[in-house]
Amino acid sequence: MLLKKPTLKKINPDFGNSIFVQKSTTERSELKPFWHFHPEIELVYVNEGKGKRHIGNHMSYYNDSQLLLIGSMLPHIGYTDRPNHGSELLVQFLPNFLGDSFFNVPEMEPIKHLFERAKNGLLFKQQTQDLLGEKIHKLHELKGFSRTFVTI
Repeated sequence: MLLKKPTLKKINPDFGNSIFVQKSTTERSELKPFWHFHPEIELVYVNEGKGKRHIGNHMSYYNDSQLLLIGSMLPHIGYTDRPNHGSELLVQFLPNFLGDSFFNVPEMEPIKHLFERAKNGLLFKQQTQDLLGEKIHKLHELKGFSRTFVTI
């Protein structure tokens, strides 16, 4: 493998949105994965797939499903090599998408801590995937405040 520096990737949410949501299926494989980073936090839910994870300096393989949270500016590469009739849902948002002071209130301390931990990448346990997977999977169908409310 050639050693390359990661590329800054520009994320473009739809007009009037601060959250970018993209669903990929087995039929949609024209996007080639590349080593990149971006200021947005990235939540990835893979439903029935096999592939390789390369996040920061960690590389591993997975089978079936996964739920990942990748922090801002953490280099990574695409996830699903061989989907099994499943899909991948990608959610990207800036850490301050709800305003600079939103996470500075005591009630948001657990989320602030979660985003801090995500700076190294987080793989959620199966129990969390089971609890949140379908909600995340349906985000591409929602717009506006509904999408934001489900995200937080």
